[in-house]
Amino acid sequence: MQDPITKPALSLRCKELLKERDEKVRHEQRLQGLLQRNRDLIKKTPRARETLHARIEAHQIRVRNELHLTELQIQTKEESIVRSGCPGIALQ
Repeated sequence: MQDPITKPALSLRCKELLKERDEKVRHEQRLQGLLQRNRDLIKKTPRARETLHARIEAHQIRVRNELHLTELQIQTKEESIVRSGCPGIALQ
């Protein structure tokens, strides 16, 4: 028997929103790993290899921009979860 307060459609929508948010969080973690790897590469790359150094720095900037965009998307997902009345998420 269904509880009158919990609607199945709302529950499915909440699960979908939480799943999308979790995917974005995993993507954010991958990007942070890439940033750390790039920092290590920049430290280890000799300054004499200017083109390689420049490429790594350019890649790091792109990853940083994508990370910022992903953080904004996560924040938007969290806000939409709260607005739709889904339980179980605490905003930072």
